[in-house]
Amino acid sequence: MERVPTEIPQPQPGSLSAAFSRAIEAVTTDVEVIGVLVSGGLDSLAVLVHALRMSKGRRVVAFTTDLTDDAGGSAAEVVRRLLADLGLPAELVVLDPARDRSEPVWSSAGPRLDALPEVNAAAADGARALGCGVLLSGDGADELLGVPRFATAAVAARRGVRAAGRYMADVASTGPGLPGELAGAAAGLLPRRLRARAYWAANWPAWCDPVAPSVLAEPYRSAATAWAREWVDVQVAAHAAGGRSWAQADSWDAAFPREEIPPARVVAETSPFLHETFLAAALALPLGDRYHPGLPSTYLRCKAQVVRLLPTTALPLLPRRKQYFKTTLAQASASGRHAPRCVEAGLLDGQALAIESDPAVLLVVTALERWLAGANEMAALSSP
Repeated sequence: MERVPTEIPQPQPGSLSAAFSRAIEAVTTDVEVIGVLVSGGLDSLAVLVHALRMSKGRRVVAFTTDLTDDAGGSAAEVVRRLLADLGLPAELVVLDPARDRSEPVWSSAGPRLDALPEVNAAAADGARALGCGVLLSGDGADELLGVPRFATAAVAARRGVRAAGRYMADVASTGPGLPGELAGAAAGLLPRRLRARAYWAANWPAWCDPVAPSVLAEPYRSAATAWAREWVDVQVAAHAAGGRSWAQADSWDAAFPREEIPPARVVAETSPFLHETFLAAALALPLGDRYHPGLPSTYLRCKAQVVRLLPTTALPLLPRRKQYFKTTLAQASASGRHAPRCVEAGLLDGQALAIESDPAVLLVVTALERWLAGANEMAALSSP
């Protein structure tokens, strides 16, 4: 059974803030208690602020996981400070990732590919215990509103040459950097097909000739490699057919294709950023408007539209940098080296798996092993 991607609505220009509020109202209309997953970042903070605004006296409960970021900071402390400094009257539930864990509901759609699914399931259990009818998140904000690469010309057109210079300085150390920005500007002179191919080579060099991970056993590795190469050809052809600039292609690749992950437990889960009302408004936003040179840090300048969803008085209190949790995810991925069901089924190569070190690969292996375990349990329950 395949997951069915959500349909992409037609762009509808309009106020993002108004569309965001309408999206939250739509998903909370019949809910007595609203739950919000809050990470300490701007996206989930915007969801919490608007949920409180639209609550009309209903309880709003914020759930956060006390993760330690790569700089040694506590995500929960950031959330506590924001709630206190902004005067947000939400109840706060802090989850301990070492203690608060639950098994997500098994889905025939396939393995769950969210980070820390057992902790997410524990949050859903907590939401149910407190009577929450829905659990909101900030998923999709980065993909829809983040400033794309190769956007120098788009920023210049909307914000001016000085803003474009600041944008270039902000992205100089990321991805293709300044050479990529210059190449992206010059690529507009190329024919569509060549422009799309050049974009892919500059932005996704590892995916110019993709090869499936060595942990996959044959014949699955060859099949996955063939599928990946065909997928790349389809993506490049779509960019060429649409006549997209490099910035437009990068913004599209960030957001699509996307798949909805099923709820971890029985409480409904959704993101207002991915609701069709907000999605339509976000897709109509000019790419250059995603950046604002007047904000006080690179993080905020590149999240300008999310900042605009927050009260103007909140700006001095917002985090100036993004928290990263690569160390936490790497630790969580280590269990992926032990996947006996996958190896026994012939899906994975046990020897290659034993020496695999890429957390992204190991997290997928962990999800696949969990899914197979759930499938075995479902088969046992349904057998006479």
